[in-house]
Amino acid sequence: MTDAVAELDRQVQRGSLFTQAVLQQLSQRASEGEVIVARLIDQLVERGLIDAEALGVVAENVPASAEGEPLDGELPEMPEPTITWPAVAIREDPEEPLQREPAYVDCAARMPVCHAVCCRLKFPLSAAEIEQAAVKWDIGHPYLIRHDADGCCTHNDRNSHGCTVYDQRPVVCRTYSCAGDKRIWSDFDNMVLNQAWIEEHLVPGDAMYLEAVVASMEVPVELSKKPAPA
Repeated sequence: MTDAVAELDRQVQRGSLFTQAVLQQLSQRASEGEVIVARLIDQLVERGLIDAEALGVVAENVPASAEGEPLDGELPEMPEPTITWPAVAIREDPEEPLQREPAYVDCAARMPVCHAVCCRLKFPLSAAEIEQAAVKWDIGHPYLIRHDADGCCTHNDRNSHGCTVYDQRPVVCRTYSCAGDKRIWSDFDNMVLNQAWIEEHLVPGDAMYLEAVVASMEVPVELSKKPAPA
């Protein structure tokens, strides 16, 4: 029970941080809107189309972002696959899924090496998965699958590294294969992990405002070049 209460407390904290970050994001957007309105007034006054005094507005002290510079806190461009925070993310699966054979991976043989590192990747749940309520989502980053403070999926059994909701696991988990994921394996055949990428992107802890991009389990085609092992 103590662990459950501690996790609940952590989720409430994350939910509060998410709310704060969204409010900060909205405040930033409002500031950007003020910049646009101020510049618009300047242009209209300059062309004699409006009287600033009659309008009761004097556009001055326009922030630097009006000159094309990014506002403080603007996120840099990141390569895919990533999920930004704060944001609400819901996965939309295609009506007709890709017709391809899933790559076979002998997880039992690899588990002593990887320790289920794929369970440290994140992804959004679909609307159907959210409604079924079998899989927990992160209150601090709706509706990503929930990870505990150690950076691993909350549904991962820390002793066996197996999935505790295996029969009801999300579609992403059912279709994911690390066989072609170069982020996980630098040498798939010889079971050599890509430790550099893992240590940089899958460190334990929560993704907050200064670390606002998390690695997604959904792997783009360009990262999955290796065919399934025979």
